[in-house]
Amino acid sequence: MGVVEGFIWGLLGGCLGELLNWFNIRHHLHRGVPDWSKSWLYWAITILMAGAGGLLVFAYLKTGATLNPLIAINLGLSAPLLLKTLSAQVPPIDPGASG
Repeated sequence: MGVVEGFIWGLLGGCLGELLNWFNIRHHLHRGVPDWSKSWLYWAITILMAGAGGLLVFAYLKTGATLNPLIAINLGLSAPLLLKTLSAQVPPIDPGASG
């Protein structure tokens, strides 16, 4: 799989993650579409997170990893969770420490 194809599969996985979010709120839609869904910021972040799925697959492929479309979609879908986990692993910096 080439990096462009991998990016597209990862992007698709990221979009599936957003679709899953909407699937989870479907029972509440009888009250109307949530206000946050009309925000340009919400959709910008959604697009960036789907793009992160594509970039994650791109990074895997650039390291020489062998992926198939199903694994690339899975990586794209899990990108937000992976990014959240990685950011939680960053140790806090003491503002009073001098280096």
